[in-house]
Amino acid sequence: MESKTITVDAIGRSEAVPDLATVEAFTIGEGESTSDARAIVKDRATTLRASITDVSTDQIRTVNLQVQDTDEMFDPVTDAPFEATERLHIDCVPENAESVVLDVTNAGGQIQNVQFQLHQEKRRELQSNAISSAMEHAREKAEQMAAAEGLTVAEVQEATTKDVSTGFDSIVDEALASNPDTNMHPAPITVSEGVEVVYELSEE
Repeated sequence: MESKTITVDAIGRSEAVPDLATVEAFTIGEGESTSDARAIVKDRATTLRASITDVSTDQIRTVNLQVQDTDEMFDPVTDAPFEATERLHIDCVPENAESVVLDVTNAGGQIQNVQFQLHQEKRRELQSNAISSAMEHAREKAEQMAAAEGLTVAEVQEATTKDVSTGFDSIVDEALASNPDTNMHPAPITVSEGVEVVYELSEE
């Protein structure tokens, strides 16, 4: 006789305060030639790097450097023929993000945004906790459904993870508004995991 089974879906969540911040900054240089604009922007970026006091130099990296003809730009910030932009990512602990922002703006740089996130090891820990929570919820749901039919939940026959669409996708990006000296208090990051579990049922 084929055994009776029940299949349930469940979602588990786990959250933690961000342990990493990335300040996305940029500086602009202008010149009569591409080489002039590039030299100016690199000089300004060097000044900006030296002005950041709460991080080491290996935590500051250039992610993009480009030079554009201002005649081809929609809204150039200069009347010079060429405009260069160097974009930097500055990694720091979240509690230092505000001071990094102030250092950047005081050095003449501009802020694009600030992202708060988790290191990979911490994110994997949250994922593991969320899966454990989802499995607990799944068994509770199965037991409630089985009890209504006078049955009990036995062993797990099969368990698989499922994609969870929450609208947040386990990522929280805190964008910095136009006021760079605003206190930044990042919200906890929530990781969600879904499971589908097949349980064997037995008579009470």
